[in-house]
Amino acid sequence: MDKLNWSLAIDVVLVLIVLWKLLQGRRDGMVKKLGGLVSLAAAILAGRFAMQRYADLLAERWLGPAMDKLLNHARESLGLEDLLENLAQVLNTARLPDFLKAGVPDRAAELLGGAARSAGSAVGAASQVVAHRLSGWLLFLVAAVLAYALVKICFDGVLDPVIRKLPLVGTVNGLLGAVLGAAQGVLIALLLLWLLYHLVPGLSEPGGILSPQAVERTYVTRFCFEALPGLFSAPPA
Repeated sequence: MDKLNWSLAIDVVLVLIVLWKLLQGRRDGMVKKLGGLVSLAAAILAGRFAMQRYADLLAERWLGPAMDKLLNHARESLGLEDLLENLAQVLNTARLPDFLKAGVPDRAAELLGGAARSAGSAVGAASQVVAHRLSGWLLFLVAAVLAYALVKICFDGVLDPVIRKLPLVGTVNGLLGAVLGAAQGVLIALLLLWLLYHLVPGLSEPGGILSPQAVERTYVTRFCFEALPGLFSAPPA
């Protein structure tokens, strides 16, 4: 299967997610689906807020020093000088996940701003980039899970039992649940697409199934990219 077919497969997956959540919403009813929708939105908002607000603090105080130690140990084990040209080897030796090390040498060069390409600063700049990226995703995950759980408990454990006891609301509850389920499916599909784009950098690079050339030949994915360009800008540093 070629790149085009894989890109269109993403369209199919996104549509199936929306249809699945629509049918599930018809079964569960309005309150549960509203709870899922609000929980998911709260998770995304809380995750993004934590990532943007506290990533620098977490990276600077805790992750930065540990990452600097890890990368310097990898550099020393290779017997390399602290040069920008050696960062790719150092990152590979440190066995960092691809989404943490993608583009790090270029970002480190930007942080150095044309400074000398040695003298103990290259690994430090790389550590700063990786620590900020890792802290951002950790904060996003923790905040998103907590926000989702708290909101979900309020809807499923408190509101849903009360609504189900009211007479003559079953049909309306089911129909509105289908609508809200479809909306939840859209959010889940967008979140999945966003995570793929940012956590798997190779997909958005030239030749990847989320590269501009591949996306242009899709339908649902292209609509998402055009309608929400802010979500699909360059991956966070």
